[in-house]
Amino acid sequence: MAKSARKAKPKPRTPARKKTRQVKMKPPRLLGLVWITAGALSVAVLALVAILMFGPGARDTSAPRIATTQLPAAPATSSAQPAVRAPAEPPPRQLAAVPPPAAMPPPARTWLRYAMPVSVAPGQPMIAIVIDDMGLDRPRSVRTTALPAPLTLAYLAYANDLGAQTETARAAGHELLVHVPMEPGPGADPGPNALLTTLTPEELNRRIEWNLSQFTRFVGINNHMGSKATSDLPSMVSVMSQLRDRGLLFLDSRTSGATVAYAEAERQGVPALRRDVFLDHDPSPIAVRAALLQVEQVARRQGHAIAIGHPKDATIDALAEWLPDVRARGFALVPVSAVALRLAAGERRAAN
Repeated sequence: MAKSARKAKPKPRTPARKKTRQVKMKPPRLLGLVWITAGALSVAVLALVAILMFGPGARDTSAPRIATTQLPAAPATSSAQPAVRAPAEPPPRQLAAVPPPAAMPPPARTWLRYAMPVSVAPGQPMIAIVIDDMGLDRPRSVRTTALPAPLTLAYLAYANDLGAQTETARAAGHELLVHVPMEPGPGADPGPNALLTTLTPEELNRRIEWNLSQFTRFVGINNHMGSKATSDLPSMVSVMSQLRDRGLLFLDSRTSGATVAYAEAERQGVPALRRDVFLDHDPSPIAVRAALLQVEQVARRQGHAIAIGHPKDATIDALAEWLPDVRARGFALVPVSAVALRLAAGERRAAN
């Protein structure tokens, strides 16, 4: 019995070995399945990549990259478009230089925004007193500003502290002009940044812009000296083009009988005025008072008169006596913008 018991014990070991061999045979099958699955996934991934790279969608994804590289060239394309339309529409530079009046758009009327308001009865003769060379002689400029308003004060662009000076003048009720230095005859110095007939168009435009940028709230310009410049048509074409584009008016001081400035301003649609009387060409007190009487005669005859003087003692003293009484004699004391408005109204009536 003991022997049979010993023989019976090893019997369970044989199945255990078989199970161990069976367990050892399973891992190779699982590993094979893993490799097969991995291979299939790899093929699928490669196929997907190929579709993305070479399929129809690949064209769509490349288009944004092309557009991005072309963006810097877009401004050149847009700026080239006016050149294509050039045969139908003249280039902007030519329009500014030699504009056909009928084709010009209506300018922005900046001068009306800064015009000083006045009340004038229908048919009442108007007198506009313009004082040039303001800003350099500060004590006499201050005395001029204290005169009864409204005067039209023309400040030289190269004077100092123009912001404060011009704001004080406007607060006192006076209208403003830029007194732009222009080339005179031989032997006279018009001052810095003057408009000379020998300048290149680029430098001439730079100087015009400089003169118009030294203070604000002016209605337009008139010429300081300028007997040669105002007689030079190309120079005046450039000046009036700038004034037209800015919506400003022009007062021709008429320092030369050969001036073309007024005619060119009218041709380009710039509100244009011209001086009728110089108050102090002879600066003696008696001569200034005689000139003021002449101003009254011109105003009665043509309905308005524009007189130009300077901040000189004789002129300031004569105006201090004359201005309080001129209204009592039936005249309206006005800034130059009021004369421009009346002239424009007359032109409209004549056109109708």
